[in-house]
Amino acid sequence: MTDSPGARKKRYDAMNLAVVSLQVAGWALLISLLHRDLFFPLKAAVLLVFCLMMQGVFSMIHEAIHKLAHSNGAVNYGIGVVAALIFGTSFTLFEVNHEGHHVRNRTRPELVDFILPGESRAKKTLVYYFGIVGGIWLGGFIGSILLPFIPFRFRNWLSWNREDNTFTTAVTQFKQEDWRRLRLELLFGVFFWTVAIRLFDWHWQVLLTAYLCFAFSWSSLQWVYHIGTPIHVVEGAYNLRLPTWIRWLFLNFNYNLTHHRDPLRPWQELAAASNPQETQPLWYRYLRLFLWPQPLPEDVGAIRKTYF
Repeated sequence: MTDSPGARKKRYDAMNLAVVSLQVAGWALLISLLHRDLFFPLKAAVLLVFCLMMQGVFSMIHEAIHKLAHSNGAVNYGIGVVAALIFGTSFTLFEVNHEGHHVRNRTRPELVDFILPGESRAKKTLVYYFGIVGGIWLGGFIGSILLPFIPFRFRNWLSWNREDNTFTTAVTQFKQEDWRRLRLELLFGVFFWTVAIRLFDWHWQVLLTAYLCFAFSWSSLQWVYHIGTPIHVVEGAYNLRLPTWIRWLFLNFNYNLTHHRDPLRPWQELAAASNPQETQPLWYRYLRLFLWPQPLPEDVGAIRKTYF
């Protein structure tokens, strides 16, 4: 007998609380280690683990967005807010944008890898590379700080180029309650980071280095699941293979196609629900990511996924 969605969520309540607690502890420990005078290769290894673990922090935000982090709504929101704080953004900002992603995936606003008729090749290429080298994370960081200062009634002023940009499209989908939550999350974030920096005696130079590296690693992995996939809102995604220890740090986010097919499936079940023959290695997709955008084929039906 299969569990109801509610029972499936509740089964993992304690685990998700433990995971986000470990992520916060790991975040504090790894940043503190980066402040130490360590042998350079060891410090580089710490930075690499930090970047990989923070991918899992995003996965926990993602679980909370889909109401899967905890069966209690308030606790689920709290998990999302805490994970977003150490990630460097607003939970509500990501929530509204990601809900739109499931509607807009591989539609015109999210066809970042193809140049559509009438689009400037130079502009599309510039925006594409800016996004993957860190611009996607930077947009979430800056947006979480600036948007709360803009009156809600003026939010549509930010929605330029809606037809071609999924992020500016998302701005129009905020409700007034969402805008209030943005402000509260910013206030809590300022308090949280002020306490953390003073408590651990962190320096801005180390934080800047750590988050610049993370901004690149996370941003460059955001589109890796979708580039070159069919023009289909659900099937326009890949499941990608990873070494087991990295997959656990990612909280199975590499099973992106399985998630798009069943957005209410918890991260703990994604691996078992995926067809191991229906994958590509993540390293291959990652290298392919750095190819510049190409003109959209006249026959979009010719865009197919391949597995190996």
